[in-house]
Amino acid sequence: MLDVLTKLFTRRNPRRDAEDALARIMNRSGMDLLEYQSGISTDRRSRNERHVVMGVWLFPCDAEESGETLDLHTGLLAVTHDLRGGGFGVLTPIALEQQHFAVAALDEHWQFFRCVVRHNTRKPGGWYHLGMEVERTLSLDSEQLNAFSVHAESLQ
Repeated sequence: MLDVLTKLFTRRNPRRDAEDALARIMNRSGMDLLEYQSGISTDRRSRNERHVVMGVWLFPCDAEESGETLDLHTGLLAVTHDLRGGGFGVLTPIALEQQHFAVAALDEHWQFFRCVVRHNTRKPGGWYHLGMEVERTLSLDSEQLNAFSVHAESLQ
C-alpha cells in the first residue's frame, strides 16, 4: 500500500527507469567486478564503465519511437564493448548512419531500450564503435516479441 501511495506523488522518469534496467544488466554480467565487494568503494552505485561482451540487437528507429511501430525484421547483430550507467558502447562490422536505435539486450528476458547515438568512431580492423545514450525502455506486445523470436531464430 505504501508503494502505491508513493507512486501517486512521484512522476515516472523514463530515462531513470531505463538506466535502472541497464544497471541490472551490468550487475548481472559482472558480479565479481562490483567495487563495493572488493573494498574499493562503500557505495553500490557507480558510473564507471564495464567492459562487457554481450550480444545485442540494433533496430533503426525514429526519435520518438515508443515500441508499437518498431520493425523487428530490420535487426542487426552487434556486440557490446562497454556498458555504462547511461548507455551502451557497441561494436559493429558495418558503418551505421542512423541516429536512433532500439537496442535489445538479454537480461532474464529481452529488454528493449531506445537510444540516441552520441558518437560513431571507426576502429582498427574495420569495426565501428557506437556510443549510445539510453533514453527510455520500450514496451513490446506479445505479437512483437514472437516476431522478434522468429527473426532471431531464423538468423541462427
